[in-house]
Amino acid sequence: MKRQSYGFKLLTAVLAALTLSGTATAGKPLVPFKGQSTGVISTLGFDPELGVVSTRAEGQGEATHLGRFTVTNEVSIYVFTPTGVAIGNWIYVTANGDKLFVHMVGSGGPDPLHGIGNFTITGGTGRFRGASGSYQQIITFAAPPSPGTLVVAYSDVLYNGSISYPGEE
Repeated sequence: MKRQSYGFKLLTAVLAALTLSGTATAGKPLVPFKGQSTGVISTLGFDPELGVVSTRAEGQGEATHLGRFTVTNEVSIYVFTPTGVAIGNWIYVTANGDKLFVHMVGSGGPDPLHGIGNFTITGGTGRFRGASGSYQQIITFAAPPSPGTLVVAYSDVLYNGSISYPGEE
């Protein structure tokens, strides 16, 4: 009985925390978010048993609410899936050092030179502390990514997005 009671208390605490965090962010307005970046993607490794390509990208760009930024990410691409599912985390750093943290789940696009990602804004530092939102992105590769490719250039466009953040602290 104690174990069941503990589980119920834990569930109640988690639900309360989620409710409070939802209430805290509900007052911030969502505003449009769009931009673009360019850079290079480097292959870090390939696990042939799992069919996972590990990559790291570094780039720069400009977006609404960020201004000019640099961006880095580490993405795992699961090549044994029909469309090459990609999952990773991105960090945007603005000119003043504020950071925006983003989680991405994506897949291949309509052809080998394109990928599509759905991004969830998970927070940040400075004016982006407590940020939330989402956007979609189309990435264009200079060459089709593959396990044998070590470095490939990319360009992307952020579209259909929105962001909510508290602003300057």
